[in-house]
Amino acid sequence: MKIPRKEELIRLQVEYKTDKRIGEALGGIPEYLVAYWRRKKNIGRYSLPKYSKERIKDLWETYGNDEKAGAELGISKSGFYKWRKIYNLMEKPRMLKHQQLEFTLAGQPGASKSGRTLVEQGAGRQTMAQKLLARKAGKLEAQLGEIVNVEPDLAMSHDNAGLVIKQFRQIGQEKVWNPHGIVIPLDHRAPAESEKTATAHKSIREFVKEQKIKNFYDIREGICHQVVIEKAHIMPGELAVGTDSHTTSYGCLGALSTGIGATEMAAVWATGKIWLKVPESLRIVIHGRMPKGVYAKDVILYIIGQLTVEGASYKSVEYYGEAVGKMSISERFTLCNLSMEMGAKFAVVPFDKITKRYLSSTAGRQHEPLFSDRDAVFEREFEFDVSRLEPQVACPHNVDNVKPVSEMKGTRIDQVVLGSCTNGRLDDLEVAARALKGKKVHPDVRMLVLPATRTVYGQAMRKGFLKTFLEAGAVILNPGCGPCLGAHEGIMAAGERCLATTNRNFKGRMGSTESEVYLASPAVAAATAIKGEIADPTR
Repeated sequence: MKIPRKEELIRLQVEYKTDKRIGEALGGIPEYLVAYWRRKKNIGRYSLPKYSKERIKDLWETYGNDEKAGAELGISKSGFYKWRKIYNLMEKPRMLKHQQLEFTLAGQPGASKSGRTLVEQGAGRQTMAQKLLARKAGKLEAQLGEIVNVEPDLAMSHDNAGLVIKQFRQIGQEKVWNPHGIVIPLDHRAPAESEKTATAHKSIREFVKEQKIKNFYDIREGICHQVVIEKAHIMPGELAVGTDSHTTSYGCLGALSTGIGATEMAAVWATGKIWLKVPESLRIVIHGRMPKGVYAKDVILYIIGQLTVEGASYKSVEYYGEAVGKMSISERFTLCNLSMEMGAKFAVVPFDKITKRYLSSTAGRQHEPLFSDRDAVFEREFEFDVSRLEPQVACPHNVDNVKPVSEMKGTRIDQVVLGSCTNGRLDDLEVAARALKGKKVHPDVRMLVLPATRTVYGQAMRKGFLKTFLEAGAVILNPGCGPCLGAHEGIMAAGERCLATTNRNFKGRMGSTESEVYLASPAVAAATAIKGEIADPTR
């Protein structure tokens, strides 16, 4: 990519503030590269204005809302939240009426009801992340912040296995540590959209034959994360790493799973080991019964909107509560998948009767679930009540820019995408098919449907969902990631808008940097496809 002119970099810095967000605005340029460009052009790091504790406290007690308070200062919702965090203003102002579904804390960060900090209490009990990493490291206990050397139960790579192979060759190792511990599905650019991708796919096919890697799934099978769950490559109480950020999805089965880089994966292939820092944990309790037309996607989008994209940075997030207890494995998959968008290192729903029932229908291995101790120490605890939640929409160009659908109704849409690892399973397709039965996709809308895997495709075909989509005027694509990552299929032009059931909406994510991506549930996607504008499925 051509380096932007100094004037352009300064303009971007004024608008987006951080190197990370500037890189996202430029279509996914790494943060370190933007920083290098700045230094080459003698542009200093952006310095945020300084606000006093009194000013932040006054606005917080006036509005009790990060977005409204931030607007007074001309900063974003997440920007104001960071200032509250700096000054430890984390409790909801008592003089304000609690707004629907805004989260409440059990006390100030790290405080118990008695007012003593968790460190002072010296509870010392272990969270799920501590216990599982200790088990994998052969230790009795793992301390927070400790670096442990562990062997994962699963090492997953998709199309970027081509890059991992190059790094592996440079290490000089002839054989991978465990060919049965490696899973490689081709899904991101499937079928190959360019000669470069075709060459990479060819190198992967040759490598898996050379190394006798049995668990290789060529372009026909579907999205890597769904394949891993369907084929029972991960079990409760196990540890997985993958060269994809949404590897956190496997927490739906009570496993710990996280994304790593290609170089790290090459080292795992060579040695069977990886260093991980034991993370602090967040406990999120979701109360209530979800209203009709509201789904797990709406719940997690709302939570991300409240906690922001940095609210769980390098934390292990554990989900509890009656709402979670009633969620299917597919819905829990959505929770854990999108938890990465608030920075989570791990995201997990503990093993329960739902997990047990699901696994009883698979050919899974013997497993030993792990649970946090009753008096485990969590860095922070959050509680949400979803009984009055309405469908949510993540607006351009960040996943935490979340608004209720009632505020977004009427926004014109050019394309609707139903699918992805977040919402491409059978229950997701069923929700949309029910809404579209006997109706037509708006003539100004292109609706793309991508079942997550070949298995889901077959199930949807047998149940008549695909026929419903075809009769409604949708286009059904092969199982895979498709337009989600902006590589091929459904790329947008400047000025176009897409509402998608995918997991990211960064500028330029799905084509032109002048296009827009909105994120929502399959129900909102179907209603939007029919009306040609963002619509509320509950109405």
